[in-house]
Amino acid sequence: MLEFEESTLNRYAIQRRLARGGMSNIYLAHDEQQHTVAIKVVNSGNTDFVERFRHEVAALKALKHKHILPVLDHGEHGSWHYCVMPYIKNGTLRERIARGPLTQEEAGKILAQLASALQFTHDHGILHRDIKPSNILLKDEDNGQHVYLADFGLAKGVEEASDLTLAGCLIGTPEYMAPELADGPAITSSDIYALGIVLYQMLTGSVPFKASTPMAVYCKHIQERPLPPSLLNPAISMQVEQVVLRALEKNPQDRFKTVQEMADAYAQALNASARQTKMLLQESAFLTPSELRLAAPTLRVIPVAQIEQSRHHFHPAIIALAAMFFLVMVPLALGFTLHPDGMSIQSPIARGASAEFVGQLRATPTPTPTSTSTKTPVPPAVHYANHSIGNGQGQGHGGGHKHKHCLLNKD
Repeated sequence: MLEFEESTLNRYAIQRRLARGGMSNIYLAHDEQQHTVAIKVVNSGNTDFVERFRHEVAALKALKHKHILPVLDHGEHGSWHYCVMPYIKNGTLRERIARGPLTQEEAGKILAQLASALQFTHDHGILHRDIKPSNILLKDEDNGQHVYLADFGLAKGVEEASDLTLAGCLIGTPEYMAPELADGPAITSSDIYALGIVLYQMLTGSVPFKASTPMAVYCKHIQERPLPPSLLNPAISMQVEQVVLRALEKNPQDRFKTVQEMADAYAQALNASARQTKMLLQESAFLTPSELRLAAPTLRVIPVAQIEQSRHHFHPAIIALAAMFFLVMVPLALGFTLHPDGMSIQSPIARGASAEFVGQLRATPTPTPTSTSTKTPVPPAVHYANHSIGNGQGQGHGGGHKHKHCLLNKD
């Protein structure tokens, strides 16, 4: 793309380029009061992208929220359109994930702020359609990190007919695109799915689906189940894992109904796992060293190739490991301990906790499959027709990889 080579843009002094994308560049600049800002610049020659650029500005002007990156100024300068935003120097969630998985608590704090912004967006009838770590900015503050949702270039109204795309084409980032987009328009649940991918990535350090081409990645979203995140990070609790996997259901009707419902479920899962951990620690205090050795499960390393097979079916090694977990940990959670003479007894202090635990299990409804639930159909003979990938890196103010591709039926 064309490079903006001037040292000033209206009243802004350009300092350096922060990021470069397929259709726009992001520059660090100072205004007349020496405030540091980030400026997204796009050349007027690309009419399609200019329209999308104007769309982003209009969306951001309509959305005033503490966790949505605001527009400070916008306009035209010669053959260039520009949009001025605050400069967030601490970087993006993508850069944070590159340093390793987040703890469940860290991920929960970020999720709560993102959910607040995205729910606000949905309540105003706007879909983001490009939720991903490079569009999530992190600002360090005294009381923790402040999260900003950025890059509304693909945003659209829920009832909006214009898709800012070519007929038969999808625009987005394949690693975060919901299965239903293959044969229908984006819906609020599509944003929830993308947020679920981001949550999965925060907890494991990896997206659930990878492949050598964008189209191959997207086909996996349609055809494959995600690997349970606890297999990649054993620190993930069962309760948290259930929230992640529900957000990634293939059928939109099986996901959370709203972003806020997802955030609330995650908070409840954190609390439940914390209570369970506390209960197990209290119970373990009554075990002798020999009992702890008896209660400790024997683990073995499972090759990656075998784990990959679990996307399609459960490997016997995983079933055996799960059986061992329940044989050892469930009796322990219920207050039973193993003794060398083979007898099982219940410690008096654990009985109250055990009753509460069983009550919670009984109070939890078991989902019943219904014949009305249908899976998202797999498009016949889907082919990769065309895509363009921006190679933007850096600060996340619109940078990062973005893919455009068409899904075409062979016939």
